[in-house]
Amino acid sequence: MVLAKQEVIENMEEAVKLGREIERVESALKAMKGQLKAFVDNNGPVDTGDVIWDYTISASWQFDEKGMKELAQNMVLEGVNPWKMLNITASNLKKMGWDDAVIAKMGEKKETRRFSSRKK
Repeated sequence: MVLAKQEVIENMEEAVKLGREIERVESALKAMKGQLKAFVDNNGPVDTGDVIWDYTISASWQFDEKGMKELAQNMVLEGVNPWKMLNITASNLKKMGWDDAVIAKMGEKKETRRFSSRKK
């Protein structure tokens, strides 16, 4: 069941059907990507004419306490305010056990609304 751009979901039954179709298509997409990934693993990049399917490398850095201190000190020596560069993650804040009211006194909460599905 694929709706044209102008069609509007009229009721819950249609919404459920559409949701199930999305789940089916996403499952098929995941399987197809797995097959293509296995091919690329064995044969190299695939050029479809519009895009190239291949691996890309992304790098991230982790620092222990000593490294963080040295990083911040070097920023200061370079004339950079480390407090504008360094970031505390939401998961690290959660580990503190503070509620939002406490954190709100020190910072501003940013919420992102994302449409997705999740298992029950």
